[in-house]
Amino acid sequence: MQSISGNRDTFESLVATAALLAAAGQWERAAVQAQLAARFAWTDHTGYFGHQGLEDVLGKLRSSIAHPLPAAPGKGARRRVVHVATQLYGTGGHTQSIAHWIRQDPESCHQVVVTRQGSTECPAKIAGCLSDPRDLLLLDRRPGGLIKRAAVLRRIIALADVVIVHAHPHDVVPSLALGVPGTPPAVYVNHADHVFWQGTSAAALVLCLRESGRDLAVHRRGIDANRCVVANRPLELAPAGAADESQKSAARTGWGVQDTDFVVVSAAAGSKYDPVGPDSLIDLFRSFLLRRPHARLLVAGPPPTGAWAAAAAATGGRIRAVGRLATISTLMSIADAYVDSFPFASLTSMLEAGAHGLPLVTFRGHPAECAVLGSDTPGLEDLLLAPSTPAGFVSALAGLADSDSTRTARGAATRTAIVDGHSPSAWRETAERVYTEAALARTAPVATAPAPWGDGPLDRLVGLVQQETGFAGLDAAWADIMPFLGTPQRIKQWAAWRTSPHIGLAQLVPDRSRAWMSDTRRRLIQPS
Repeated sequence: MQSISGNRDTFESLVATAALLAAAGQWERAAVQAQLAARFAWTDHTGYFGHQGLEDVLGKLRSSIAHPLPAAPGKGARRRVVHVATQLYGTGGHTQSIAHWIRQDPESCHQVVVTRQGSTECPAKIAGCLSDPRDLLLLDRRPGGLIKRAAVLRRIIALADVVIVHAHPHDVVPSLALGVPGTPPAVYVNHADHVFWQGTSAAALVLCLRESGRDLAVHRRGIDANRCVVANRPLELAPAGAADESQKSAARTGWGVQDTDFVVVSAAAGSKYDPVGPDSLIDLFRSFLLRRPHARLLVAGPPPTGAWAAAAAATGGRIRAVGRLATISTLMSIADAYVDSFPFASLTSMLEAGAHGLPLVTFRGHPAECAVLGSDTPGLEDLLLAPSTPAGFVSALAGLADSDSTRTARGAATRTAIVDGHSPSAWRETAERVYTEAALARTAPVATAPAPWGDGPLDRLVGLVQQETGFAGLDAAWADIMPFLGTPQRIKQWAAWRTSPHIGLAQLVPDRSRAWMSDTRRRLIQPS
């Protein structure tokens, strides 16, 4: 792994190559090179959260794409909203957010365009919320590369009133299709607010899901504060009904937990718990166990191996990872409190826990400028227990363990705030605000300030977290974009990187062919 400055040099070299290709009019190769640069910067922190040089390349490329003649919308027609995503998943908050947005805004007409679904099957939750199956369009099932996909997307959005971009940080297709006069205003959802993403030059409006994300967008991405809206994401968080004591006792027995235990739960991807500094959630909770030996920590997500297996052995099973669960509702039903993942927060999981009426604890042990790595969300700041020291963490949990009434009152208030803030009516108000501000931004040119480079505490922590994901490295970036290359370049790069664990035979197959093969395989194995 390189240092941040080393990553910066690699990234800037990739951007420089993209600029040369664009200057030579090699549009498709320049687009692929730009996506390569963005993919690398996303997973290998470069000290940048945005980059003007890359945005300049994208601007040159988007101006090369033919602009369709504008068509006048039908008189009295419903508002047309086009959602653009890179890939849709069966689980996770990303796809859920799109589905909930559409369901909770029935007065608008929605389309979903996916730039690179690949071999993953589109989840039924998306098709089920659209009024017409034809409103789900997969660009990678059509011929052509990135420029062609951007041109098709530009034609699709010609009649739209607003475009909502939920794309992956490196996906240049929406950035190439949007951001020119005559196209509808683009609202970029800042769902990846802690990492690099491109597209600031195409975003008329940025929907930030929390204040810390907005602050970073303004100070490290060069986005004007007036172009940022802070609002809750659209989620359906209907709390489970409170179980009676006999039901809770029976559920606890199933988990090997006694009625007298103080049970703390947490849920997130395993990588979000991997320590990158002196503190880890395991160590923090072990300190709490010294004061409360009848406490337990059950964590959904990480497998019960490695550090988690060692923690279970050292604590007699009082710290236990239970792996991935199909649903965490049963785990929430036996809990007394919820602790957010650390060192990397998981806001959606925390909101789900709060909707079950659990008091919430999120450890803010990072330096102040690293707030984006923690959890904050509109409407909950006064209800979150947010200690910033290990002693404060132990004290916060001890206060909950010692008082049933405190737990009940804080949990009930948290549930009310979360459900109210994410109710259908609350989301409709948010959506109307977003649409109104996007409409106001339609005629204004998109302008960004230079995004500063940095190697401070936030940059170092982001870099350390990324090293734990398994997706970092220039070879991983090449693996992602190699199927977009022409045959000679693809073979050449495959030969150069073939010893990488990220490179396999699949990288020799063109992108559209891979999608076609997966669709064919799926049709053949489906029961008749």
